[in-house]
Amino acid sequence: MERKWLKLIIYSAFAGICIGFAAILYLYGLSLIKPLETGIWEKSVAGLLFGFGLFFVIVMEYKLFTGMVARLADMKPKEWFQLVVCYVFNTLAILVLSLLVWAMQNSVSEAVIAKAVAVTEGKLANDLFGSFVSAMFCGMMITFAVTSHQKARGKGLSGTLGIIFPVLLFVYMGFEHCIANQAYIFLAVIGKANIEPLRLLLFAAITALGNVAGGIIFPLLTKAAESLKKQKTPENAQEQPVLQEVAAAEDVGEPGQRN
Repeated sequence: MERKWLKLIIYSAFAGICIGFAAILYLYGLSLIKPLETGIWEKSVAGLLFGFGLFFVIVMEYKLFTGMVARLADMKPKEWFQLVVCYVFNTLAILVLSLLVWAMQNSVSEAVIAKAVAVTEGKLANDLFGSFVSAMFCGMMITFAVTSHQKARGKGLSGTLGIIFPVLLFVYMGFEHCIANQAYIFLAVIGKANIEPLRLLLFAAITALGNVAGGIIFPLLTKAAESLKKQKTPENAQEQPVLQEVAAAEDVGEPGQRN
């Protein structure tokens, strides 16, 4: 049991590092784009820069909070605490990484921190319910990325596109990813952004709940559909012999009905 929890902690930290680097690379990419020149190609490139983080998380099977939500429907209630542990160590790893970026004290760290301030202030200025809906959409995309990669790998296909396309979509649309947001927030705090603590806590909680709500929708619907299919199977199995007997009787004719 201790080994299981130790692995969860380490893999959660690794996932936090991957997403932290992805968020930092995304911020730096945005900082190189002039505001008036930001178009579909620039945002797509920035999305690809972020996408590599989730790609490594999925391929290496690290434990990312939003990725674990995809299998929440199959988890037992006593296993739900794993999500809390995962969230905490995702966050701690990103905090350490953010501090190390600040410690570089060079032009790259300055550009990343400045962009993080602008991004975070913009996010916190949004309507909280709108942020929840945005986080739901992001949760759906992460679940698509995780499950499509598994399906593709099981069929002997490359799951890379199954990861990249959902990530590009949620990054391009600006959907809220609660773990990536931690990197923006920590760097913004270091950059002395204008942040109201209560608003920040509400935003973090609402986006996390939104990611869970969006990420679990399709797994729950899939599980419900599969359970209905299993319930119908015994009935079909009972009806099949009867149908075969009727068909046989029609072919040979019942006694007394033969010509």
